[in-house]
This record gives sequence, C-alpha cells and structure tokens, in this order.
Amino acid sequence: MPTRSTRALMAGMFLAGLIYGLFAMSTGRYDDPFVWLAIYIELVLLVASLIRKPPTKMDLVFLTLVMITYTMAASMLGLLSEVAIMAIGGVVLYAGVMTEPKFPLTKRAIITGLGVGVVYTFLGIYLSLKIGVVYIVGAEMLGAIILSAWGRYTKEENTIVVAISNSSAMISIGVLITFPAIAIFTPEIAYGPPALITYPFIVFVTGISAIFGLLLLAPLRERFENEPWPQVRPQAETIISMGLDQTAKRTVLAGVAASAAWVGATKIAEASDPGSLAAVPNAFKSIIPAAGAIPEWIGITNSPLIASIGFFIGWKRTLVIFAGSIASMLIWVFLEGAQPITYEQHLKRAEILYLAIGVFVSIIASDVLSSRKKEMKPEEFEEIVNAPSTGSSEEESEGIVIETPHKASEVPMLMRAKEAFFPIEAMREEIRAMVTNPRAYIRDSRGQLPIWIIFISLTLYAIFGILIFSFVPIFPNLQIHWAMFVLGTPLVFVSAYFTARAISETGMLAGYISDMVAIPAILLLHVSFQSITVFMSMLGALQVAAIALLVHLKLGRFTGVRGRDIVKAVSIGMVLGTFVGSLMTYTIFTTYGFGGSDFPSPAAQLFGFLVLSLQGIGNLELPGVNQFPGMPQEFIFLYLIAFAAGGFIAGRELGKRGMSAMSLVVGILIPPATAVAMLFGAYIDYRVKKQDGFQPDSAGHETTFSPLRRKMSRILSGIVAGEAIVVVIWVIWSAITLFV
Repeated sequence: MPTRSTRALMAGMFLAGLIYGLFAMSTGRYDDPFVWLAIYIELVLLVASLIRKPPTKMDLVFLTLVMITYTMAASMLGLLSEVAIMAIGGVVLYAGVMTEPKFPLTKRAIITGLGVGVVYTFLGIYLSLKIGVVYIVGAEMLGAIILSAWGRYTKEENTIVVAISNSSAMISIGVLITFPAIAIFTPEIAYGPPALITYPFIVFVTGISAIFGLLLLAPLRERFENEPWPQVRPQAETIISMGLDQTAKRTVLAGVAASAAWVGATKIAEASDPGSLAAVPNAFKSIIPAAGAIPEWIGITNSPLIASIGFFIGWKRTLVIFAGSIASMLIWVFLEGAQPITYEQHLKRAEILYLAIGVFVSIIASDVLSSRKKEMKPEEFEEIVNAPSTGSSEEESEGIVIETPHKASEVPMLMRAKEAFFPIEAMREEIRAMVTNPRAYIRDSRGQLPIWIIFISLTLYAIFGILIFSFVPIFPNLQIHWAMFVLGTPLVFVSAYFTARAISETGMLAGYISDMVAIPAILLLHVSFQSITVFMSMLGALQVAAIALLVHLKLGRFTGVRGRDIVKAVSIGMVLGTFVGSLMTYTIFTTYGFGGSDFPSPAAQLFGFLVLSLQGIGNLELPGVNQFPGMPQEFIFLYLIAFAAGGFIAGRELGKRGMSAMSLVVGILIPPATAVAMLFGAYIDYRVKKQDGFQPDSAGHETTFSPLRRKMSRILSGIVAGEAIVVVIWVIWSAITLFV
C-alpha cells in the first residue's frame, strides 16, 4: 500500500494541476473542451490518490485507454496544449507511483526501461534516418548501470528494461520509411496545406501497427523455440554476466562520459557560433575559407556514435559501405563537377538511384534463388508420402515423420471431414473463457494462444484499415484503396513468418514478400504515392511488432522471465514508441527535414524511387529521364540501364563472396562523410579480430567473445549511448518548445 507521505505528495501535485487548469480557464479558454477534461482528470486523480486502493491491472488498462484516446483526440483537433499535456502526465504519474507491481515487472524496472527506451528509441530513429543501418546496442549495459545504482542488480529486471527499450525502438523504426519518403518525393502533400505529416498522423500509423502486430505471430512462438537465435543469445549472456562483472559498468560509464562531453561541447560551440561543426573540413571554414567550398557531406562526420557503429557492423560490411560511398563521390566529381551543392541535389541524380536499384534487385534475386534450393517440389513430397511402408527403422527413413500417415490423394477429403466435424461451439466456449477470465485462460493454456487468433486479428485490422483509410478517410490527401487491404493483409502473415524464421536462424532481419503487393497495387489500381507508401510501411510495422515480441519472449526464456511479463514489457515499449518515438520523428521532421545531409533517409530514398519507377512503367515513362532534357530517349534508357546493370553485377559478385550487397546500397545512398567516420570503428573491429584469431561459424557469427572484445564492445556501447543521451535531450527540449 502507498504510504501516507506518498499519497500526500501525489495529492499535492494533482491539486497543483487542478489549480493551473482552473487558472487557464479563467484566462478565457472556456471554449476548449480539453481544458475541461483536464480539470476533470486532475480532480479524479486527486480523489483517487487520497482514498482509493492501488490500481489493479484492469485499472491500468482503463487508464492507458483514457490517455491514448485523450491524446489522439487533442492532437487531431489541434488542441494539445500545456494543460492537456499536464493531464496526460498526471495519468502516467498516478499509474507509475500508485501501483504495486510484482517482480520482475517492478517500478524501478519499468521506470528504467522507459528512460533507456527514450534513449534507444531515438538512437534507432537517428541511425535509420542517418545511415539506414540500425544497430541497437548497449541497452542491457545502460540498464544494468541504472539498476545497480538503484539497488541490487537482477538479470530478470534488466530483461524487462531491454524488452521495453528495444520494443519501443523497433516499432518506431518499423513505420519510419513512410514519413521521409512522403516528405522527399511529395513535399506538397507532406507540408501542405493541409499537411499530411503531423504528430497525430505519425502516432496513428505507429499505434495501429503496434496493436495488431503483437498478435500476428504470438500463437506460433513454440515453433521457433528450437532455433539458434544468434542475435539473442549474446544479449542474454551479457544480461547475466553484467551482474557478475563489476568492472563492466565502469567501462560503459567511461564511454558514456567521454562521448557526452564531446557532443555536449560541440552543441555549445554551435550555439555560440552559427557555423556548423557537423563535418570536417567544412567545420573549419571560418579559419580556412577554402574549406567552405567543400560540402558538409564530403569529409568526416563529427560523430562518435557514427564512428563506433562501424565496430558493431564489422569491418567487412563497413568497407563495402565505404565502397558504395566512393561510387557516390565519383559521381559528384565527374558528373557534377565537384560543385558545392546540397546533398538533396546530389542524391536526386538518376545515376545514383539506378545504381542502388541494380544492387537491390540482385539481393532480391539472390534471396529467391536461395529459397528455391531449399524447397521440396510437390511431386517429390507426394512420392515420399505415397511410398509404401517397408517397416524399416528410423535410420532408413527420409526424415519426414507423420503420426497418422495418409496418401496425398486423401488429404482433401480428410480436410473436408475435419471442417465438417470441427466443433464450432468449442471455439465459442474458448472465446468466452478468454473474455471472462483472461488470466485463468492463459494459465490453463500455458500461455499458448489458438491459431485462429491470427486470422481474427488480421481480419479486424483489414476492416479497421478499410474504414479509416478508404470509406471515411480522416487524414488529408490520403485515401488507400480497399483492395490493398484485402490483397496485402494475408501476405503480411506469410512475410512475417518467413522473416521470423530468417532472424531466428541467422540473426538477420530481412524480408521482401509483403513488398511484392506494391507491384500490382501501383500498376493495376493506380494508387497515389503517399497511399502506397503508408500502406507498405504499415505492413512492415505489423511484421516488426510481431518479431519484437518473439525476440523478447526468447530472451525471457534465456534469462528466466515468464512470457506474460515479457508481453507486458513489450506492450509498454509499444506505447512508448507510439507516443514518444512519434514525437521524436515529428520534431526531426520540423527541425531538419528529411533527405538532406543531416538525415538523408537512404531507405526512404530507395523505396520512394522504386515506387516512382513502377508508376513510370505503368505510364510508359522511364524515371529520371526529365533530368536529361533534349537528349534521345533511347540513349537515356541505355545510359541509365547501364548504371543499374553495373549495380546488379556488383551486388551479385559481393553475394558470391559472402559479403553484404545491402551494405553497398547503404553506402551509395548515405553521405560519404558518414561512411568515412565509420571506418574508425571498423579498424578497431579488425584489430580486435586479428588479435583474437577470430573464427566465425558457418553463418559468419562469432561463437565466443574474448575479454578484449567484451571490453571494446562496452566502451563503444557507452560512446553510442553518450551521444544519443545528449542529442535526445536536445530533441525533447525542441519538442517542448514546439508544442508549448
């Protein structure tokens, strides 16, 4: 039970909020319904903090719904004032202070997870917009430091911290391609009037993807239990070992302090002098005037975070990224005359985009061919199944075990029989049990949800999407054809399943199945650019949310945290990503914009150009031709296709040698100054691996981690977190000044 002093403190804070709300109304804001609602909320919280018992789980669900509804309504109507923000903060404060959660979902674990989540959500957004390669590293280390400073460290609580922070980052990144692509390729739609990219719009797209994505693969989690999960095991080992190694925390803190001091000094210097210190040599233009002729995106980026990322990506991948940047820089030198142009102008060169598309096509072709090699042809399966039994031992079998063997020709008849005898009433009883007593149902089923939950969730998602985006569109200049939901929603389940298989087996998150819906949608339905971009990003975010839950359920298995606690932590992370992550994205958009040297948004650039290419093909036009006025169409076609063919050949050759072709795409689309900075971290990775005698497994992953590598990983994780902390504080401050 909360102590009297805690109740008195909370009552005093809510009373202050109530008085401020009444004061705001006295200044003439009688016509603002959200001021009235804020006063009512503060009054209810004041009474509840004095006389009510600690909120139950149902109370917390109700408070969450109230907060989401109030925030969305105020944002959409443009009435999200400081009074409304105080009321929202009051709900969060009441839920956080007055509840009595059980281990490991303790208050300090949740609060630490929210704090670390803010940092790493920004880190994910920053890296996605900056270089297109997202490597969220060090959340477990930062969580361990904060938990240790708060009391005794436990691996279970740190698992909750990681689940909250990483889930928030993943859902924020999952929808991120939408907003830069619209801002870059259709600025008149993004900026308006009326503007499509607003804070309510970002929150809505993120939230709907998170809610429906959680249930997408949850019923199938047992099917992934025996996979190696190469990216989860090292994280689990770190979480467990952080409680045993006292020097690890000091090492991470040293990196945090050094990076924060450097970035903080840079921000102070930029504030006192209008000049930018973002890159060298451009930063020295006040001393050396000739340096001003070199664009900011040429040279070396002044970012410890970017430099450290090269270590975690690996020296081979970083060299491939650097090779792509060299190609981009050569285009600047020979085709653009090395003029001091902006990065927006440079990146719109058709040669760059065709080169990147060529590499991307080679990646898709490689994935398709490799998957075909693993597939069994239908006639081969039928031959094995219909083969007569010889009574031989298991050692003589083909490896396919069927408990009740049937011939392939009998399968359709058996499926019809199963449908005829399936007890519909049993399904109704199961639904009734889930609704009336969810805890008992989860306990009795040992956390395993029925398969039909997936189809109900996807059906509701499609219906909801059709209503909001097709029949009653609520956002300006955005109407998504209903057929896209009918066609794309089933595909996202298939894409999510195979993507989950890929990440559980290899540690790589890559999938293109759901993207294929863009081709018929653009060619047959003639949808607008913003419609296909928003829809495809929503499908991708559904997939990311589903995988985020699977990843952390597996992490919980390694560290001894129950599945239901992981689900709650991931849900908290989804809420954080929906509201705070969306605020960060919107603030970056309004402050810097997308597509420039600060935030080039390479993934959005590539996706946007692919969409425009398909639209051009549908209209019998070749994208990029308008950049060469007065030249023969046939010559332009051959010229641009030559760049695409060169990219395809380069990507194919990299794939044959076991190197990352996707890294080449990234290098082509990011500023060369960014790729140069990453070489510092790549050099450290090379030296460490050379000293340790690195021997990867068949998938290219490290099987063991030496003390030297652990030490360098901790230092550089601290450096990444240090810059992220300083910059996220600046972003939040900018957001506060923007809304107040």
